[in-house]
Amino acid sequence: MQNNFDSLDNLELRVQKSSVVQQRANLVAVYLYKQFIEFHQATVNTNDMFSKMLENLTEVVEYLKQSLNVRNVPTQNVTYSIDSSKTLAIVNILWHKISFTSRLFNISPKALPQKNANPVFCGRLLAINGDYSKLVKESDDFEKQMDSLLDNEIASLYIPSEKTQPCVMTIRHKDNQELYISQIDAQREFLLKVIEIVCAGGEFHKQNTKKTGFIF
Repeated sequence: MQNNFDSLDNLELRVQKSSVVQQRANLVAVYLYKQFIEFHQATVNTNDMFSKMLENLTEVVEYLKQSLNVRNVPTQNVTYSIDSSKTLAIVNILWHKISFTSRLFNISPKALPQKNANPVFCGRLLAINGDYSKLVKESDDFEKQMDSLLDNEIASLYIPSEKTQPCVMTIRHKDNQELYISQIDAQREFLLKVIEIVCAGGEFHKQNTKKTGFIF
């Protein structure tokens, strides 16, 4: 039978283990709390940024239509639409279609790596070449939907939790080079830059490169 001294030793060991578990669980909770607060604030800033961008969108499309009308270019297909949740805007500019969205990429804390500093938790706005709705309809799998959107990414805008910190814009065709923009100017600059990138580009005629077998 176990003596009283053994029982006391076991009790002390259990208390020590419990204390260690409690301390380490508390450290995890503190870290998660910090992430939660930064994620929440980044989400608030991101939603606010997207709302302001939508306000700018109305003005930009109207100016585009006026400018094209002066040059006798039909503007029936210079339009935009905003979904009921106000997390998606689709812009038609003649033969171009661009989607702006805050969906999918802001459902959990995500950080942007920094070269000489700690990663920064940020929200994200995504500009996509094409129709967002059609791209995500191609699959019911969340990861495949994200891959489809990223395959058609034009640029991204990362919005930190602190309003004093600049936003970071990355442009895909420039190897995701980072451009730093104040949060005051970011919504306008992101919108205009994406439209400039898309409308300044073009497509080549497709050609069949297979040999026909004919000899001329």
